[in-house]
Amino acid sequence: MSPLRRPVILDNDVISRLFAAGALRQILELWPKGTFLVTGRVLDEVRKWRARGQELSGLLEEMESDGILEVVAVDESSEEEAEAYMRLALQNKLGRGETASIAIASNRGFDLATDDRAARDACRALYPSISILGTGALLNVAVRDGLMPQHEAEAIRDRIRRRDRD
Repeated sequence: MSPLRRPVILDNDVISRLFAAGALRQILELWPKGTFLVTGRVLDEVRKWRARGQELSGLLEEMESDGILEVVAVDESSEEEAEAYMRLALQNKLGRGETASIAIASNRGFDLATDDRAARDACRALYPSISILGTGALLNVAVRDGLMPQHEAEAIRDRIRRRDRD
């Protein structure tokens, strides 16, 4: 099993897409514990999802208890991390979850998983050393590394596409 190169901090859009496709836990469990992180701000965003926020936040908390996912926050005692968060927040282009995720990734050497174009653009402009993955890229890596058969990844992609059209 080949792990991802660095820990990956997940944004709300990737989490929501995989969850809506019924594959969030399945995908995150493919890699070793400690691979995936989520910010507390993303959890706050998840809880605001009227239709399924309670269900998703319960799943995320369960995965945190199981060690599949780690919840992290911006380290206010780190000048670099706090500065990165403020720089992104002052641009007023991103949500709090994206802002925190990018700030943490930039300071701690994590990769970022987001499908949000504005978050990708801001991250590339300010922190080009951060590798950015999307939902599709996570599925591709799982197939490439032999963690999941191609047909399973395609079935998840199809469910995501159907949900995105609705």
